[in-house]
Formats: sequence, structure tokens, C-alpha cells
Amino acid sequence: MKVAQLQDHLYSLEERLFHPDREPNRADLIPLLAEDFQEFCSSGRIMNRQQAVDALLNSTPRAATISYFYVDLLAPNVALATYHATTALFVSYRSSLWVLRDNRWQLHFHQGTLAA
Repeated sequence: MKVAQLQDHLYSLEERLFHPDREPNRADLIPLLAEDFQEFCSSGRIMNRQQAVDALLNSTPRAATISYFYVDLLAPNVALATYHATTALFVSYRSSLWVLRDNRWQLHFHQGTLAA
């Protein structure tokens, strides 16, 4: 997969995770998170996979947008996605480490940091 195609693909996966309320079946999002997934939230909280799954399954709709999305291929099976997330209340910088396992991309690590 070329970098431009990978960027489009990972953007679509990030959008799905960012807006789980738009999914016909939210359970379809669970395989996008690696078994060893971890997140450092912009709130300072650290979440494991089960906590992230619970949040995906129980979240409410939010008005938020992704911008400045960029993917850097670190290895043939590892990609770093960085972007800005904007809501009515704040802007945050986001980074996601994606890994290719069993011929599918999974989110291994995510971090959100509030912008100054």
C-alpha cells in the first residue's frame, strides 16, 4: 500500500474511532484496537484496551473534527498518525501508533495532548 493510500485508510479508521456513534454496530470497532492497546488521554488518564472498548460502546455523539492529518510510515508494518482534534471547547494534538497484524491495521497506542 502506498503512503497516500495508507494515509486515507488510517484517516478513515481514526474517524470511525473518533465518532463511534456513527457506526451501525459499535462492536465492529473493537477489532481496531490491538490486544495490548494503551491510551494516554488528554485528561491525564491512562486507559487500557477494555476501558477504551467500554468508552467506545458507551460514548455520546460529539461535534469534533480531525485536521492536519499526517501519516509517517516507520516500518512496513508500523505507522505513526498525527493530527489536530477540534471540539467546541478545545484543540488537542493527537498521535496514534498503528501496527499491521494479520493483514489488518490495529491501533496499538494513542495519545492526546491539549493545545496551549
